[in-house]
Amino acid sequence: MSISYPHKAFAFLFFLASFSVTAQPGVSEPKHRLVIDLVNIEDNKVAITLYPPAFDTDTAVYNMPTIIPGTYSISDFGRFTEDFHAISRKGDTLNVVRLDTNRRAVAGARDLDFIRYKVSGTFDAPMSGGIFEPGGTNISAGENVLLNMFGFAGYFDGTKHSPFEVEVLRPADWYGATSLTRLDAQDSTDFFTASDYFELHDCPILYAVPDTASMQAANARVEVAVYSPTGMVSAVEVMAEVEDIFNAAAVYLGGTLPVDRYSILLYLSGGGSFSRGYGALEHNTSTVFVLPESPVATLSQTIKDVTAHEFFHIVTPLNIHSEHIHDYDFVNPQMSKHLWLYEGCTEYAAQHVQVKQGLFDIEKFLSVMRGKMLTAARYDTSVPFTELSSKALDEHKDQYGNVYQQGALIGMALDLKLRKLSGGNYGIQDLMHDLSEEYGSERPFKDDSLFAEIARLSGFPETEDFLNRHVAGTEPLPYAELMAPFGVLYADSLKQTEISAGSIRMGYNPRREAMVVASTASLDEFGKTLNLNVGDEIAAWDGEEVTLENFEKVIKEFKKRTEPGDKFKVKINRKAKDYKTETVKVRAIETERTRKRVLEPMDDPTPEQVALRKTWLGQ
Repeated sequence: MSISYPHKAFAFLFFLASFSVTAQPGVSEPKHRLVIDLVNIEDNKVAITLYPPAFDTDTAVYNMPTIIPGTYSISDFGRFTEDFHAISRKGDTLNVVRLDTNRRAVAGARDLDFIRYKVSGTFDAPMSGGIFEPGGTNISAGENVLLNMFGFAGYFDGTKHSPFEVEVLRPADWYGATSLTRLDAQDSTDFFTASDYFELHDCPILYAVPDTASMQAANARVEVAVYSPTGMVSAVEVMAEVEDIFNAAAVYLGGTLPVDRYSILLYLSGGGSFSRGYGALEHNTSTVFVLPESPVATLSQTIKDVTAHEFFHIVTPLNIHSEHIHDYDFVNPQMSKHLWLYEGCTEYAAQHVQVKQGLFDIEKFLSVMRGKMLTAARYDTSVPFTELSSKALDEHKDQYGNVYQQGALIGMALDLKLRKLSGGNYGIQDLMHDLSEEYGSERPFKDDSLFAEIARLSGFPETEDFLNRHVAGTEPLPYAELMAPFGVLYADSLKQTEISAGSIRMGYNPRREAMVVASTASLDEFGKTLNLNVGDEIAAWDGEEVTLENFEKVIKEFKKRTEPGDKFKVKINRKAKDYKTETVKVRAIETERTRKRVLEPMDDPTPEQVALRKTWLGQ
C-alpha cells in the first residue's frame, strides 16, 4: 500500500555525453558489485561502494531514484547521499559534477573502478520531506537497518538492466530477512544476486537480531520477520494473523500462488512518524510494513487487510500493467490512467478474498465497502478517475487517497456488472486471470486500449461503455441497480428507528488494552445518561465484557435482542477516578437516525438473488 505526499519540483539536464556499457575482458556479462557496510555505521550513516560495468565513453551519469513504483510521490533519494567519490583503476580520484538532486556525472568513466558515498536514513531525518516510512530507510547502529535498496543504491545510465552482485557486511548476530536470492552467508557477510536494478530495488532487507517465522502456503514459502523495539510483538504471533490470508489467497487465485517465496517485513516503531502515516509498500515477492508498536490484538485487522492488499499487487500492477510501468523510469516517471486497476481493484480483492473464503461475514464486508462510499464522497467527484490517475503526482495529488476508496468501489462495481451479465459465471477474478494470461509480467497493455481489451476478453461489450461512463467519465456508479440482483439493499439515505447505543465515538488504549471514549461530541439522549467523559473505559455492556475484537459484535447483538424499556447495565472504568469501575443501570430507548450510503443484505431476498449473491460473496 502507498500514500502520496506533496512533491518537490525537479528538473532534468541534458546528458553530458552518450555512452554504452561494454563487458570487461573475460566476463560474459557486465555486472555490478555492490558493497553495503552495516558494521562500521557512523552517525547513523552507511557506506556504499559500487563497482559498475566498464564504460566505453568519457562521462557516466549516476542516478538515485526520484520516485519508486507504488508510491506515486516524489522522494528524491539523492538528498540522502553525501561524501560521493569516484576512484579510477589506478587509485586516482575522478572529477564528479552534481547535475541535480539525484544525478551525478563522473568524468573519466573509461577508467572508473568504483564509486563510494554515504547514505543517511529517512525515518528520523527532518529533511525527509514526509517520505512514507515503508518506502524509506532506517539506520540505527546496533539495533536495525531497514534496507530499502532504492534508498541506498542507484544505477548508471545504460546499466539499469545489468545484474548486481551484492555483498552486505553485517554484525554477526544480525539476520537479513528478504526475498532477494541469497548466494551465501558467512559469520558477518551475506551475498545476494539480482538480475537487474528493478529486482534489486524490489527486494528490501530487514536487518536485526532475528525474529522470524515461516510457513508453506500452497506452492509458496512465506516468511515473516519482525523488529519490535520492546519485544511486544513476535514473528510467530504475526504469522498466526496472516496464515489464513495466504491460504485464502491461494484458493482465490485458483489453487496456487504466483510466487514460490514471499517475505513480510514488519518494522514496529516506538516513536512518531515524520510522514504522518503508517502502512505498507508492496513488492513482487515481499511487503514492508511500518506500524506503531502495539499489541498484536490492536494491529490484527490492519495486518490482515494490508497483507491481503499488498500481496494482491502481485496481480496488479506486477502482472498486469501498462507500458508506463513496464520499463519503469525511476528518474522521470510517466503516470498511467489506471490507478483504479492497480490500487483500487487490489484493495477490492483484499476485502473480497476475506468474505469469499469465509474469513469474515457478509455484513462486515458490506460495512467495509459502505465505509469506502462514505469516504469517497469527501473527494472531488468532478474529476474523472483516469484523469486523477494520470495527474496524481501534481495537479490531483490531493485526490490520490481516493484510489483506495472510489478505486475499490469501481472494482466492486465491475465485478457485479460482469457477474450479472454472465449469470454469476464470470467475475473480476476471472477477468484478472484472463488479463494475466493475455499480458503477464513481460507484456504491457496500452493505456488507451484497456477498456476495449476488458470488453473483448470478458466477452461482454457493455463493459467498455460502463467503464467509459463511470471511470473515464464522472457518472456516479449505479449502486442500487448493481446491488439489487444480488439481494443487497443500497440507498443514498434511509431513516431508521433502532435501539440506541449512545452514539459514542470509541477508541482503543493499547497500554490498558481497553475500549475508551474518544469523544463525547456526538452523544445522543441515551449516551448522555451514561455520564461519559473522554478517556473513560467501557468494560462491559449488558453483561458482556468488551474488547477491541468483539466490541462491534456486542453492540450489534445488543440492538437485535433489546426492546425499548428493557433494563440493562453498563460497566464503566472512570478515568477521573483512577479507572474505578462503576456499574450504571439504564433503560433502553429507541432513536431515529438518518443513515447515509446504506448497504446491507435484503430481509427477504428471492432464491435467485441468494444464488447470485453466493457466486459473488461465497455465502
